[in-house]
Amino acid sequence: MNITYTWSISGMKMAPSLDGLTDVVTNVQFKYTGTDSDSGFSADFQGAIPVGTPDPSSFVPLADLTEVEVIAWVQSIYPMDHPNEMVQKGIENQIAPTNEDAPMPWAPPPPDPPDPPLAG
Repeated sequence: MNITYTWSISGMKMAPSLDGLTDVVTNVQFKYTGTDSDSGFSADFQGAIPVGTPDPSSFVPLADLTEVEVIAWVQSIYPMDHPNEMVQKGIENQIAPTNEDAPMPWAPPPPDPPDPPLAG
């Protein structure tokens, strides 16, 4: 497997005021995607991590942050063993399914999609 990983930030939480600073990011939600160049399959891991109180001397307000900076925060504090393992398992399951969603026999079947509108 030859997996290439990409990051994206999917959301953030903030405190309007914290320890004399304004617009302080307190939590970051992210998506970590791996794409296997051998099979063409990809899988995602979505996570969130709290961000500690910033150092006032290096604080960057929310409006001035870039996605690259926020990704660097996550990478510096989030343990990556689990996300890497989950992405790899997700790709492996697409190549040779062993963990597909199963229907629940007691649940009603999903509704059929509506018919497309007639051209006219």
